[in-house]
Amino acid sequence: MKCGDLLLSLLFSSFIDIEAFTSRTQKQATRSHSESAAKASSNTIQYANKCSDSETSSQSGKGNNNMTAADTMLFGRFKILASQIFHKTEHSFALVNLRPLVPGHVLVVSNRIAPLLDDLHDHEYDDLWKTVRKVQRALKTKYNCDAFNVAVQDGEGAGQSVPHVHIHILPRYRGDLKRNDDIYDQLEMWAPREEDSQKKKRLEVPDDSERRDRTLEEMAEEASIYQSLMKQSE
Repeated sequence: MKCGDLLLSLLFSSFIDIEAFTSRTQKQATRSHSESAAKASSNTIQYANKCSDSETSSQSGKGNNNMTAADTMLFGRFKILASQIFHKTEHSFALVNLRPLVPGHVLVVSNRIAPLLDDLHDHEYDDLWKTVRKVQRALKTKYNCDAFNVAVQDGEGAGQSVPHVHIHILPRYRGDLKRNDDIYDQLEMWAPREEDSQKKKRLEVPDDSERRDRTLEEMAEEASIYQSLMKQSE
């Protein structure tokens, strides 16, 4: 082989080696960059998840460090925080009132969301009223009251603002209201929120002077009808 041909051959071979080396180096650099990017992305996701978990934990504990999701209860569509519930049984719970009519005005609510008393099972019904009596005793100790209003608005037509069985308990005192029946007007217009209260219609009740006493015969006839209905329901 001539000297010139040999020189060209060596140069061409060196060029191929350099190109191969450059290609390998670029591939390694690309792979290294991809791995670094993937690792960075993974770290970012883990950090974001950690921050999200921390924020959720912080929000769920706001106002009550020991509260968990299981401690909250539903009153219709309203979520009641554990810090607002002062007594719980297997089938009922008692809570303080967002808009009390008098000091100590509280609610006793069935655990299961049911609109009407008649929708409750017997054991739920019994537990509800036993809880009412127990709460009354506690309120009597606290407020030293000599009477209570215990009221149920059993259905929307009766003024029920939340379609979930609940019983109002209001401590009362002799002479605490100028007109004692005013408490019923206030109860009729009660709702968890002001905007809900404004939507309610007031029941028009005749004045006492416009109401007449019924005869004994009229009352006996009505009682007879109810007796027949009670026998049918047994």
